[in-house]
Amino acid sequence: MSAAGSDLAGRAVRAVRWGAFGALAKLLLQFGTQILLVRILGPDQYGLFAIGVLVVSLATFLADFGMAYGLIQKPEVSDEDLRCVFTWQVLIGLMVAAGVFAAAPLIARGLGDVRATGVIAGLSLVCLLNAISAPSLNMLKRRMDFRSIQMAQIGSYVAGYVMCGLPLALWLGDVRALGIAWLVQALVSTGWLYSAVRHPLAPLWNTADRPAMLSTGLTVMVTNLVNWAMQNVDRTIVAHRYAAASIGSYSAAYNLIYTPTTTLLGVIQPVFYSATARMGTADLPRQAAAYQGALLLILLLLAPLYVAVAVLSGPIVALLYGPKWTQAGALLAPFALAMPAFLVWGMSTPMLWSAGQARREFRSQLPVLALWLAVCAAASRGPVTGVAWGVAVLFAARAATMVGQACQVLSIGRAAMLKVILPGLLACLAVAAVCQAGLWLAARGGLDSPWLVLPLVLLPGWAGTMGVLATVCRLDVPVPARQALRPVLGRLPARLRTLRALRGLLEE
Repeated sequence: MSAAGSDLAGRAVRAVRWGAFGALAKLLLQFGTQILLVRILGPDQYGLFAIGVLVVSLATFLADFGMAYGLIQKPEVSDEDLRCVFTWQVLIGLMVAAGVFAAAPLIARGLGDVRATGVIAGLSLVCLLNAISAPSLNMLKRRMDFRSIQMAQIGSYVAGYVMCGLPLALWLGDVRALGIAWLVQALVSTGWLYSAVRHPLAPLWNTADRPAMLSTGLTVMVTNLVNWAMQNVDRTIVAHRYAAASIGSYSAAYNLIYTPTTTLLGVIQPVFYSATARMGTADLPRQAAAYQGALLLILLLLAPLYVAVAVLSGPIVALLYGPKWTQAGALLAPFALAMPAFLVWGMSTPMLWSAGQARREFRSQLPVLALWLAVCAAASRGPVTGVAWGVAVLFAARAATMVGQACQVLSIGRAAMLKVILPGLLACLAVAAVCQAGLWLAARGGLDSPWLVLPLVLLPGWAGTMGVLATVCRLDVPVPARQALRPVLGRLPARLRTLRALRGLLEE
């Protein structure tokens, strides 16, 4: 490997380590704080906030615009580039925020609950703040300075949700606590990210590279809008067709598994994108090896955990959320099964971007989006759990589409991809069998308390899972995938590296 390639790999590994530390801290904060907020506010008030999040997350994609993404791939970034990007981001952010504020009453009526008007209007400011912070955030990603990104995210979350959200939830007891918490978090994050970059703020409307950056921005924005539609069309339909308590249960179950998943993806995806983008489109074999390694890691080491959550969804929700949230228990199972597919397409997207095929990703998603709309609309005629299971199937279809596109671009054959998928599939089936057997034994023993059921299932399940992984890892995993994983797995603690389940991947 060349000196430049070695330096890039070393920076990527350091970025992953910092990202992992920040992700763990952020996950613990989010997990604990969200559980407390959900238990305090209940399904109805949480459902009103979910409606506001639905609207503002869409508007944020419009306000962010995507022009700042072009800063990551530019060989050199000048002060003029930063001024131009910042000017356009602020202008579009202002327009979108004003539009959301003015249309809040109409949007709330369209989603079936006029009580959400104040939530939507108040959160419109988040659109502007996220647009302002985009240049700083993407410059830090370009530098692979994920330490600063993680510190900003953790610090802003503590300020917003821990220091403001929890006390306000106990005092006000309604959705206003969550709205204020999000605004504080966005404001603190914007200031923190800018302080780490301190780019020039003077307005500049045009540079020589503005057309190229605008083109990149439009491509990223449209792609993100399609991604948003496929991730949120189900919640839009649930918000329109069902009561606020149902969208609250739906969102609470989804967020319980989605929060740790997006935290994890937020660590590995930017690092993966930055590293593969620097490889260049001419180095497809290295990009293919990195992609295979990423999928192997997801399917073999992460997917079995989601399968365990799906099997144990009822006891988990009862333990964390309490008796008011029984509907969320039935919804958690399909969402947990959908998350490995979400991770797979989450790693496929930057792979296509790095290979210069961002437009190809957009075109491939349009048929899936049409199917997404049709399935969710049909499923919403029955109970809300039908929508959740429809979404799980659609997640798998979308992931398969993305993998197919990536394999075409990177010239990865079906046989090689099957060798990447098969070990993870076998591990998932084994974990499902172990957890289901544990639930059966608990029922036969008359145990119904989650405090007793979960330890009974998880402790022997962990031992059995490690044995399964030790066997599965003896399968014929492609050499490029092994090589791509070794720099990451080699940084694990020595005791973990000695496990047979990992030695098989670390051996030459």
